Amino acid sequence: MTLGVKLELSPTVRGALWMMGSTASWASMAAITRHFTGEIHVFEIVFFRSIFGMIFILPWLFEVGLGGLRTQRIGMHMARGFIGLGVIYILFTAITLSPMGEVAAIISTRPVIASLAAVIILHEVASGRRWTATLLGFTGALLIVRPGFSEVSTGTILALISVIFMAALTIIIKSLARTEAPDTIVVWQMVVFAPCSLIPALFVCQTPDLWQFTLLASTGLFGTLTQRCLTRSYAAAEATAVLPFVFTRLI
Repeated sequence: MTLGVKLELSPTVRGALWMMGSTASWASMAAITRHFTGEIHVFEIVFFRSIFGMIFILPWLFEVGLGGLRTQRIGMHMARGFIGLGVIYILFTAITLSPMGEVAAIISTRPVIASLAAVIILHEVASGRRWTATLLGFTGALLIVRPGFSEVSTGTILALISVIFMAALTIIIKSLARTEAPDTIVVWQMVVFAPCSLIPALFVCQTPDLWQFTLLASTGLFGTLTQRCLTRSYAAAEATAVLPFVFTRLI
């Protein structure tokens, strides 16, 4: 006789775990970007992140076929792709100009803006506990940021700009997650990223050595994991419930 225990996680817990997986993948990608400061141009890093992101999502696309791209919301996918690409350029540049901890702390203020937008635009309900968790994380982010600020640098300004666009992306992804499969959202992002990131990269491209190539390829892996976890998080639970877990990026 065997005893089996089936563990059922609530939607909020699943969403929180996916969000933490997304932040861990993002931190890995950001660390590699920081490592390449002064060696490889941001345009080239973004291109490799985009092209290998597409490669790592191909197995899923081969499995489901072109039907996985079927959508009635092509305009929303295009907006998500172009805004997302702009965010990557801005954010990667900020990472090369400022300490990664400060950049992470700045963009970790996004849950406050995104939570407000989710309540106003998506009509989500935010409980007192959710707001408490969000504000506590926001306070922790400020404690990290303020001691290190002797002046407002270009990297700081870029990170702040990226926060606004990332909050907009949160609303777009959450809206798409209501009708689209998580991986469909990621694939359409790559459809925009791969060709559009090639153009600026052509002007700065240099041949990486084997170790650089490996690290650049890994940005595609971590980037894809970031987005797949993120879309699953928003598909599992309300944005106001999972956004406080963005602060785990600070670790």
